Amino acid sequence: MRRLALSAALLAVGQTDAAPTIDLLLQRAGAYVVEFETRFASVVAEERYTQFAPAGTHGTRNARSVLGNLVRRDLKSDFLMVKVPSENQWLPFRDVYEVDGTPVRDREDRLTKLFLQPSATAIEQATQIIEESARYNIGDVQRNINLPVLALMILEPGTQSRFRFSRLRHAGPDVWSVDFDEQAVPTLVHGRESIDLKSRGRFWIEAATGRVVRTELKVHDVTVAATITTDYRFDPAFGSNVPVEMHEQYMLPRLASVTGNASYSRFRRFSVQTDETIRKAPALVEIPAGRFTMGSAESEAGRSADETAHVVTISRSFLLGRFEVTQEEWATVMGANPSYFGDCGPTCPVESVTFGDVGRFLDRLNAQNDEYVYRLPTEAEWEYACRAGTTTPFATGANLTTNQANYHGQFPYPTFAPGVFRGRPTPAGHFAPNAWGLADMHGNVWEWTADWHGPYPAGASVDPRGPSRGEKRVIRGGSWAFDANSARCAFRYTHAPSDRGFSLGVRVAADRRQR
Repeated sequence: MRRLALSAALLAVGQTDAAPTIDLLLQRAGAYVVEFETRFASVVAEERYTQFAPAGTHGTRNARSVLGNLVRRDLKSDFLMVKVPSENQWLPFRDVYEVDGTPVRDREDRLTKLFLQPSATAIEQATQIIEESARYNIGDVQRNINLPVLALMILEPGTQSRFRFSRLRHAGPDVWSVDFDEQAVPTLVHGRESIDLKSRGRFWIEAATGRVVRTELKVHDVTVAATITTDYRFDPAFGSNVPVEMHEQYMLPRLASVTGNASYSRFRRFSVQTDETIRKAPALVEIPAGRFTMGSAESEAGRSADETAHVVTISRSFLLGRFEVTQEEWATVMGANPSYFGDCGPTCPVESVTFGDVGRFLDRLNAQNDEYVYRLPTEAEWEYACRAGTTTPFATGANLTTNQANYHGQFPYPTFAPGVFRGRPTPAGHFAPNAWGLADMHGNVWEWTADWHGPYPAGASVDPRGPSRGEKRVIRGGSWAFDANSARCAFRYTHAPSDRGFSLGVRVAADRRQR
């Protein structure tokens, strides 16, 4: 079996002032924003936010007077993001705890309650907090874009197509700026009575890493023109750029303006301790019985000799995990998280687990429920589910991009352009699922199967299993550290049962218990 892309020494991308294409810059920035959202989701920052507005406008009665007709308000807040599970997006918000030097709530208590709520309730509560905090704003403007990371949402891979990007310009050592202009509705920002307000502005991006160093977001309607600018600085503690300053300006009729400046510090990971035990089992998808061609055609690029094509019948339906087993799910069952990338967060896939570890996990999972018998999928079941009715190298077609899966993008599938290298797992389900609703069947982490490695049968087979004994187990799917070829539906790789690695995880299969 040929040598695969693994060495971290080969993965580094050097800085350069050579002009990137807009598409490449956006691809790298999109991958960076995905990583940023993952890292920043468990981070709380202290925000010091000063607003200035003309006296006599909204909220200025009890605010401090500064110069003549100008009034000042000082706010201290916790700034963080929570995940909206139903929409697979992040909700950034501030929770004001001090107004003009006067405390207005217990800061830690409310955040703790927010993080302990079930997901739907948590989003409801976060939305309520946003509305409560907004009432402390001053000035006759609707401040719904005064969030430092709001513009980053434009760079999300699934959102970029709604904008036109143009005017690539060199802005400093390895930094390039690109303008954006919103083209689609509904828009990212809405005005009063939910009127669509198209956004435009500019990003400053490091070409080599995709890190965003500055954003400028502009919206306007007949009553106000708003500009929000955010500067970022690299924080080694989080391995990412973090917002350090935000400046806002709202131009009103008759040359009046409302302005604000915010600074961010005390970035810290927010953790919640609770004695409550949550029995959270992996979500399952029912896979129908059927027939498919397992293996690959001799003409398929990158194929290995052990991928002999043969017809396989899956005679009965079975259940397969919608996602790879997450760190949260593993820790809930086993009491500890073995993952090398523990800082990736509870929704990232568990990794660094041996075949024996997985067996013990399944035993405990089965002891905790009376509805399913959990197990590993056979190699045939895994490939059948990965293909989801397709016959191409990937469930996505003839190619797999780094906007579709997390693999080593600097080693693309033959004849296709390179993508980004994220250097770590991404949260389970970040990318679009295949036709049967299964996420991350390509890339992210390798997945153990039940089978020993061996040659395929010469002819057609029904519900095949690997050899009865062997030296190595089959793993499937590729990972963040491996090339695109390794993520093909037909690709077979192996590990000894005792092996563990920071790109080796698991997806469960299950059958309904007989009543």
